[in-house]
Amino acid sequence: MPLARLRPLCLLPLALLAQPAAAIRLTDYLEPESRYEQAFLLGNFNSRSGNQDQTSYDLTLRANYEHNYSSLPRTWQLRLDGATDISRGAERGDEQQETSSANAHLNIDNYFAPDSRRFWFGAADAGYLSDADDPFFKLGGGLGVGRVIDATPLAKVLRFEEELRAHGIVRGPISDATYLALARLVARQDEFRARYGEDEYKPYWFAAMEELLRVEGVLYRDRLGAAGALYMDRVLFDESVSVREHGWLLRGGVGLVVRDFHGNKGDPSLDGVYEYARPFGWRGQLIERLNVSVLLSGGNGYLLGNTLSYTHELSNRIDWENRWEFTFQDGDDETDHLISHVVTSTFHYYLTNRLNLDATVSVTRVSDDIEDNGNDDTSVTTFLGVRYRLR
Repeated sequence: MPLARLRPLCLLPLALLAQPAAAIRLTDYLEPESRYEQAFLLGNFNSRSGNQDQTSYDLTLRANYEHNYSSLPRTWQLRLDGATDISRGAERGDEQQETSSANAHLNIDNYFAPDSRRFWFGAADAGYLSDADDPFFKLGGGLGVGRVIDATPLAKVLRFEEELRAHGIVRGPISDATYLALARLVARQDEFRARYGEDEYKPYWFAAMEELLRVEGVLYRDRLGAAGALYMDRVLFDESVSVREHGWLLRGGVGLVVRDFHGNKGDPSLDGVYEYARPFGWRGQLIERLNVSVLLSGGNGYLLGNTLSYTHELSNRIDWENRWEFTFQDGDDETDHLISHVVTSTFHYYLTNRLNLDATVSVTRVSDDIEDNGNDDTSVTTFLGVRYRLR
């Protein structure tokens, strides 16, 4: 038989080894102790010339930072976002326009007991708009129930297991108990780094995971070896594994708008937040966040914001992210009425763990009862961008 005919048959056992052998699910990871931090810089640029009075362009620069910490007694989340848009229209005489915005959110949930799902919380928000009269500040607090678990450590285990199987280093089934023990070791990365130092901790960290696999009896020749360590290193440090979460929580309480963008002060509000996260398989992730706020001073004002996203890892280097952002705002003033839909679909191609190319299609529909202000029609935008991961 020709060698070309034999080659696919020879590769068949390796392909079978590469298939994950576990029945474990990300929702089986229930450890509340976790910490993750990420920061990105994103740039998008569009330019057009010809068949118009002058060259038009649109440059968008965005930066965001997120730090999440979770433990039995307490969880807290810090989010920072900033954006600058520089654009010029195609009509002769159109001048360059610049707008900037920044937002910050801090939330702390304090559980009444380590094994409780009930908590009290405090929150703070700040915002800046370059064309607003004043910056925005708001404080809030109240009660809540539920917990969202970060299962990313288990997702990383499943990712490097897949890599090790593909190269024949791991063979045979791994028990759920060992998967969870490996995930707990992955989550202790900062502990190993603090104990052994930035330059020395990896061998100890990998050796601890190797010992679990050795005791499980799934390592080829009973050892991870240099090649296995390199494959694990590549997955854990050179490839990007997006955040995986599961669970839900509900918060309800009162807030105080210290100052809004129009300079108004001291407006109390009733606030509610609902969060839901669910992984689909090992590569899909759905996250839903709903925020409702009702102002209680003067004529009541309403603000509802909803963000629904689904991300799917098409491969170890390509993520497909789909997002729908809905905003509803209503108040006494005509200018306070707003309904907005923004739907985006983005392919993230990771050149490295820190640098990726983004291809995005965005559809925006805004209704604000104000005619001829530039947003009366649905807009469709396509653009390429570059995103750099700082952390």
